[in-house]
Amino acid sequence: MKFEKKGLILSPNKTDWWQQYYAILPTPYFIEHLGVIRVFYATTCANKFGRLAFVDINSERPFEIVNKSEGFVLDIGNDGAFDDCGVNPSSIIKIENRYFLYYAGYQRHFKTPYSILSGVAVSNDLTSFSRLKNTPILERTNDELSLRSAPSVIRLGTRFYMVYVSDLGWQEIGGSLFKDKRMPTYCLRSAVSSDGINWDVNPDPIVYPTDDNEFGFGRPYLYNEGDIFYLFYSIRRKNISYRMGYAISIDNCKTWVRKDKIEGLDISPSGWDSEMICYGAPVKVEQKTFLFYNGNNNGETGFGYAELIDL
Repeated sequence: MKFEKKGLILSPNKTDWWQQYYAILPTPYFIEHLGVIRVFYATTCANKFGRLAFVDINSERPFEIVNKSEGFVLDIGNDGAFDDCGVNPSSIIKIENRYFLYYAGYQRHFKTPYSILSGVAVSNDLTSFSRLKNTPILERTNDELSLRSAPSVIRLGTRFYMVYVSDLGWQEIGGSLFKDKRMPTYCLRSAVSSDGINWDVNPDPIVYPTDDNEFGFGRPYLYNEGDIFYLFYSIRRKNISYRMGYAISIDNCKTWVRKDKIEGLDISPSGWDSEMICYGAPVKVEQKTFLFYNGNNNGETGFGYAELIDL
């Protein structure tokens, strides 16, 4: 697999009180009749509470922003809710006549830094969203106490198929990069649904750490070309920051094979993505495929895009 990086598109807008830091987890949706790719992203206020906004990008010239949301399109959750400290977009699909936005909602804690669970919001026109419910669609389980987050959802025949980030516990990560910081360890799991709301989870991980250096797999994103399915994700290692990887399935998402190496999609010598590449999300536009992704410090510098050259 080979991509060509095209550059930075959007950095945080410091003029809005709610948009001081980050443009994280870019989540694209191609609106064909408008000729734009609407990219949803999360941004935070000075207190690091996250809200969702979007920009419209010219589908023929993806470096060109042609429109922006007037304000945020999904607010933080109610006090005490799983998402009362912030929301991050994950994926968008259309179910009947409504758009379903799957998102990760987070709360901060004292003993462990945070928990992140999955929610869903709906829209009639992709301009604003309202929660389908104030509780998660992926609630805590005995084995997943902190993370059931970043759901990517696609149609798979008559059902819906999801891949999400799953909790493996917490540990202190040593070395010069994390300096004994307490970090979550996490894998990717899958689930199926008949309605896109209620999910049956496969307890067996589909992507998981295979050596002592790996400890997490962030922001999965599903994509297919014909009968071949691709699963993009961000690999977290103890000795280097996030890098992009991928797996493929040729049996309708029953089994996944890690490939990982993505030519042309690595850190730059300098600039906004010189330390980290993460949270990629591809979208097909006519005969081209663009991948939107974050750079340094998990999206603090904003997001850019790359174009697929060869599968």
